[in-house]
Amino acid sequence: MNIGMKKAQKAKTNPVPLQGLGVDFTKVKPYNQDEEKTAQLARMFNVISDKYDQFNDIMTWGLARSWRRSSLLTLKPFNPKQILDIAAGTGDMCIKSYKFLNPEHVTGVDISDKMLEMGRVKIEKVNLSDKINLEVQDVSAMTFADASFDAATIAFGIRNFEKLPESLQQINRVLRQGGHLLILEMNEPEKGLLFKGYQLYTKIFVRLTSKLLSSDKKAYDYLQASMHAFPKGQRLINILTENGFKLNKYRKFTFGVCSMYLVEKI
Repeated sequence: MNIGMKKAQKAKTNPVPLQGLGVDFTKVKPYNQDEEKTAQLARMFNVISDKYDQFNDIMTWGLARSWRRSSLLTLKPFNPKQILDIAAGTGDMCIKSYKFLNPEHVTGVDISDKMLEMGRVKIEKVNLSDKINLEVQDVSAMTFADASFDAATIAFGIRNFEKLPESLQQINRVLRQGGHLLILEMNEPEKGLLFKGYQLYTKIFVRLTSKLLSSDKKAYDYLQASMHAFPKGQRLINILTENGFKLNKYRKFTFGVCSMYLVEKI
């Protein structure tokens, strides 16, 4: 067993507790409360993998591409050579990371093998198969050696982590000293007219469209519910700080419906 795997086990038995959460987002699951969330999510994303990109465009008003670009450019001054993309899904963030940052290599991990299969097709189409590889791994127990990466990214995936403290500790472990973690995540807007409009948009248009895209209604209900429950802003910054990171930059996009967190390993 290598050092990375030993530390993965240690992280699983010594989690830093979550503090200050009003809602236990770990209880928000796609199908039932009995089965582990990670297993349910792997199955869910396998089912909706062929439609996920379309739904993501609907959920983000088509702005996800712009948000990814703006957030990735915050890593450019640090010139990361080895990048880890977590919750890589169908590979969009991996491809954009290579396009905007020109690293030596990008590694993407996800719990859904079907999503990664689609990602490999995309990567092959842009002739980057020798620069980007995708692996099925659970972020809370990664097998990479210590200090393997200069930067890690998570785009629209951190709210799906069943074991958030353990996952953050694992990311911290595989980053080199001074390495950076970039997080991009959807939020509900603050209270007010925009919040009411967003609720109307998601309850009517998004729900109707999701029914047309997939028969798995619970999957899209979960994606909405998890966005509502997951900590954001200062609450998430506090969790990141508790797990070995310091904040470099926090930014909101498009009236607060998306947030970017750039933190550094300490």
